[in-house]
Amino acid sequence: MKLAMSTRIDNESLTLARQLGATHVDAGGQLISSSDRGYYEFQDLLLLRQRIEDAGLQWAVLGGVPQDWCDKIKLGLPGRDEQIENWCKSLRNMGAAGVPVLGYFFSLRCRDGNYGLRTSKTTRGRGGAIVPSFDYDQVQGARQDYWDPPVSEEMEVTDEQMWDNLAYFLKAVIPVAEEAGVRMALHPDDPPVSPIAGVARIMRSHEALKRFVDIAPSAYNGLWFCQGTISEMPGNVLDAIRYFGSRNKIFYVHFRNVTGTVPAFSETFLDEGHVNGLEAMLTYKEIGYDGALMYDHVPGLVVDRGSNHASVAFAVGYMRALLDAVNGESGKVLLKHRIQVESQMGN
Repeated sequence: MKLAMSTRIDNESLTLARQLGATHVDAGGQLISSSDRGYYEFQDLLLLRQRIEDAGLQWAVLGGVPQDWCDKIKLGLPGRDEQIENWCKSLRNMGAAGVPVLGYFFSLRCRDGNYGLRTSKTTRGRGGAIVPSFDYDQVQGARQDYWDPPVSEEMEVTDEQMWDNLAYFLKAVIPVAEEAGVRMALHPDDPPVSPIAGVARIMRSHEALKRFVDIAPSAYNGLWFCQGTISEMPGNVLDAIRYFGSRNKIFYVHFRNVTGTVPAFSETFLDEGHVNGLEAMLTYKEIGYDGALMYDHVPGLVVDRGSNHASVAFAVGYMRALLDAVNGESGKVLLKHRIQVESQMGN
């Protein structure tokens, strides 16, 4: 397994990634010069990849697609075929430039970004750390202006309409992803509740994620496995790791933790929450996952003024320790013990 960081592509950020022991990066949102074209340009991708590699790192995933490049695809609006054509151009250019994974959402983007759809960004966590939280009761039935680009307040999009739009999209782009050699990794809806502001959010359960991977049964169609989001859903996140990991459908992992499940939850430090970090890491090891793992949604610390470097360092250090534990001799002992216990429980 590979330790990754989501980082700006500047000298300080890349140096910090190396100093903290990361080997890979998620470099999404760095290609501003391509934004007017509606797709990622080959030259921009190639130069960015070279800058990452010159810093001694590897580009693990391009995490994110601008919302105005794909909003019509998601809503099934006129113009979606043009957006799909541009998406395919991005895939071909990524393949030519050697970028292996494209991460994306099929839910709409909040005005503050995909991570911005929370009902509080000032909840107090351990020691007064600032953590975002969500309570569906506060937004259920609301029709406010959530989305960017804007969506008419009168628009209603049902589950089946969204599933139809997703199937139309996947059947068009997955063959191109296969040709380009670029794996497409879908992030579950965060928060995994539906609807919000009249629009269905279909990637909200383990069963929905299973249905998704079955729509286009390809080695290039899989998950941006956000452990935090999936642990917000009903069900055991370790079971989900085993199910999707054993089928090689986990292309990239956001390793984070939360307290509570829908309809209400809050972000936490990695050593808190209702998912045991060591158990989760052992499960990735158990199913043979060898891709990138990255922290996400770190709490705000009192010393983080203008940056989140201290909180990121805590998360990366914690993950590094877990990786060292499961990859060493102690990890073999822990896995053997776990298998024995589960076997006895099964009997």
